[in-house]
Amino acid sequence: MQIPIQPAGPEDTNGLVEFFCADIRNLTEQQLTAYPGGWPNHLPMALLDAVFSIRAQYTTKYCKGLAPRLKKFKDTFPLAAQDLHEFLKLTESQISDILGNGVTASNPKARAALQVANNLANLDIHTVSGAQDFDPSNHAHRNAYLDVHGLGKVTFRYFTMLLGHGDVKPDVWIIRAIQRVADTNEIDISVTPTLARKIVTSAHAITGLGETVTHLDHAIWLNERANEEN
Repeated sequence: MQIPIQPAGPEDTNGLVEFFCADIRNLTEQQLTAYPGGWPNHLPMALLDAVFSIRAQYTTKYCKGLAPRLKKFKDTFPLAAQDLHEFLKLTESQISDILGNGVTASNPKARAALQVANNLANLDIHTVSGAQDFDPSNHAHRNAYLDVHGLGKVTFRYFTMLLGHGDVKPDVWIIRAIQRVADTNEIDISVTPTLARKIVTSAHAITGLGETVTHLDHAIWLNERANEEN
């Protein structure tokens, strides 16, 4: 399910969508098909991925980073990787021993993930135990994530994307890609996360690049990081 979003209009982009469409046509097929698919049937894994990816390296040239640690967690706790109630039986230490001791706004990431899980599992109605129960348009489900200190709208969108709900995560690399196009074409605009999300969504609708908007988002992310490294 793709979260509805209003397309970017000419009044707030000054032609930026058109220029951005031209820019992303240079993306390779390898980049456009690289999105690994997230964790559509593993809500706790999607939650851990979203929380622990905050200001962290996902992969490195030496097979380190968050990705291999997530795999180790899934292999170590297969039931907790899929069911929130099993996940809530774990301690912060059991999580951080594998995924690290990172913090987000002074809140330990392991604690933040457990707080979200507890919020979702203990709602008065529409409680969540697994991916099949989660609805990103449900305000209670959304607030169960956003009410946790250190978590915000960008990583919430990433969380929903990892569960298979098509969307855009307008992080620093996506914003940088669009800002680069704006600056190159002398468009006097400061790209915000909200505008970035609208532009990528509109560009996907126009170009059809990528199986879903999430595939396009990931391709842009890969390309911009590669440009920075070069």
